[in-house]
Amino acid sequence: MSPAIIDDIPPYEYPAETTEELDYADLEALDISKLNQEGGKEELAKQVLGFINKNGFFYIKGHGFSDAQIRRQYALCRAIFALPLEEKLKYQCDTAAGDFRGYKPQSTSSPKLASRDNDERYNIPKFTPEHERPHPQLIHDHWDEIKDFSLAIHNNLLLPLLRLFAHVLELDDEEFFVKRHRYEAPGLEYLRYMVYHPRSAEEDARAGNIWARGHTDYNTLTFLFHQPVAGLQVQTTASEGSWKYVRSPRDAVIVNIADALEFLSGGYLKSTVHRVVRAPEDQAGQSRLSLIYFARPEADIVLEPVKSPLLQRIGLGERSEKERFARQVTAEEWARARIAKDHRFRTGIVDAREKEIIAGVNERFYD
Repeated sequence: MSPAIIDDIPPYEYPAETTEELDYADLEALDISKLNQEGGKEELAKQVLGFINKNGFFYIKGHGFSDAQIRRQYALCRAIFALPLEEKLKYQCDTAAGDFRGYKPQSTSSPKLASRDNDERYNIPKFTPEHERPHPQLIHDHWDEIKDFSLAIHNNLLLPLLRLFAHVLELDDEEFFVKRHRYEAPGLEYLRYMVYHPRSAEEDARAGNIWARGHTDYNTLTFLFHQPVAGLQVQTTASEGSWKYVRSPRDAVIVNIADALEFLSGGYLKSTVHRVVRAPEDQAGQSRLSLIYFARPEADIVLEPVKSPLLQRIGLGERSEKERFARQVTAEEWARARIAKDHRFRTGIVDAREKEIIAGVNERFYD
């Protein structure tokens, strides 16, 4: 075996950083290793209180993942998308039913649809009996290391942050959110391998140079691992509507707050608006691989605000996102409704994005 090959999968090296001068957002970094130190939780909570209403994107450092571990997952990601299309289509996900488990192909049936959907995704759900399903042999061959990586994100990134947010909201039970994100419980949490395919300047111009429209995620927290191909942007505030690039430090994981946590926190922890645009010219010809983990509440958790002394003091205890729902809506209902609505627009079943998502709550559009 060649020394450059491990298990027949070529090792992954990151592409070069862009040399273009980009307008980057000024994001905070939380060193979660401090949670194990005396006074560390209080220090991090103070830091969160200082930035959380300005931006729901932040970095976490001290996360415990090695550079080699992350690049290994990228090597697997690249190998998945190198499989023949007919093989990948055997594992296609049922997005029409709001199910993102498995493979989502790139849309190539028409220029219009290709402009809406220029990426491939393979979503690997939680490693629980509920999600037993066929996968490509490549995934089965590396099952244990993918499982270990996914579990480490859930246990070592998600759960500490959920405890920190419970502390920030002054909850008596700092396990409140943790108890609603039990790994063994039913729920649509998953690791995503993803690739954006480069397009010509003319094709991108027809799509407004947008690779992924401005949106919020519909889970609890999203974890994005280092990816140096620039393109991810965050809307700095909803009122300003300005977009800034998100820098991706090699030693940090990007985190963004998503819909479920906004609902559960009464609107205090705001779901972050973000998009992906055409890469800078010195990176425009490259594929943009992404390694992402979507943490989500258990399926039957109702998206209603927690009773929090902090929320009551600042006037969010009674005025919350929950009041927009015509009925109680669970985390699974919300996720499936958003996935299914996206499917209809992405595949051309409807030619305009639909307004209502579920129970009277409407989609918000940002570009």
